[in-house]
Amino acid sequence: MPRGRALSVRAGRGSLVRTMAVTRKPKIQASEVEVGNRTLDNVLIDLAERIKAYGELSAERARQADERMRRLDERFAEIAEQSARNEELVTIALQTISAVSQDLRALAQRTDDRLVTLEKAVAAE
Repeated sequence: MPRGRALSVRAGRGSLVRTMAVTRKPKIQASEVEVGNRTLDNVLIDLAERIKAYGELSAERARQADERMRRLDERFAEIAEQSARNEELVTIALQTISAVSQDLRALAQRTDDRLVTLEKAVAAE
């Protein structure tokens, strides 16, 4: 008979006492349980190896992702730097265009003034 212990329960006001034996379930060894044509021990060992391999793979992929992010951050910094340089060049180009435009307007005004002077001289003859 399996080992057990007695359990007493007192119910309500009366003196009714019930005693029952609680039995322990026998322990089953994983090496005694078969899963398909393999023992549970081997299945658990295989699962542990897979978990370890997946953990290593996951760690490697995380490392690769970190490396890609680092390279992207560097590239982003380079692009931001180039963009700032381009903005400076655009500002210089716009200032140059504005100066040339003012010079052309002044030249056009002088040319117009000279033409008016010539027209007046020709008309006076």
